[in-house]
This record gives sequence, C-alpha cells and structure tokens, in this order.
Amino acid sequence: MNSRTLIFLLSLSVISLTFAGCGKEKLYTVSGTVTYKGELIPDGSISFVPGDPKLSPQGASIRDGKYTAQVRKGTMTVRITGSKPDPNEKMYDGTPVWTDFVPEKYSTQSTLTVEIKGNQTENFDLE
Repeated sequence: MNSRTLIFLLSLSVISLTFAGCGKEKLYTVSGTVTYKGELIPDGSISFVPGDPKLSPQGASIRDGKYTAQVRKGTMTVRITGSKPDPNEKMYDGTPVWTDFVPEKYSTQSTLTVEIKGNQTENFDLE
C-alpha cells in the first residue's frame, strides 16, 4: 500500500471515529467489486461522500477487487483509489514499490454517484 492510500485510509478512519458517537443513524451494508480496465483492483479504497458537507464520508478498503462498507442512506459521490506493485520498481530489500494507477477522475475528481437505498450490491467497472 502506498503512502497516499495509507494517508487516505487513516484520515477516513479518524473522521469515522470522530463522528461515531454523534447519533445512531441507520447504516446499510454496501458491497461489490471494483475493476479498472477489466482487472480487479488489487489494493485500494472506496469512499461514499454525502452531498451534505456536515456529514462524514464512509468507506472501506478494496482487497482483490472486493469491498464491503457500512454506508448511510442517500445520494453519494463515490471515490476510488487503487494501487498495485510496479514490476519495474523495487525497494532496497527487494520489496515491490506500489504505485497508484486509478485516474483522479475516479478519486479526487470523481463524478461517480450512487443512490444508497438499503443493503445493496454496487459494482464499479472503471475504464
């Protein structure tokens, strides 16, 4: 996992923990698969960002193209990150260097949206 993905996940965790005690709203299980150019994203994150800036985003890790998240009801912007080992880059100890490969149009600049109505499956096939 690269540093950008790690920072994103840590920030998401802090935000989620901060607001965890702020009410007992109903959360729904949203799960599915995420692919980019037909291949499962091996490692990444997915976040569901509500339109109301007062509400915190919710999300989960993507592992081997699969995710399961607890998400509130409503229309959400979906942000997806993905990284994979670069076969041409190795660290000093031979460990592969992970690089981001999902374009910003699906992450920081995402216009993907989904309507959360209850427990549901949402698959994302990115091109």
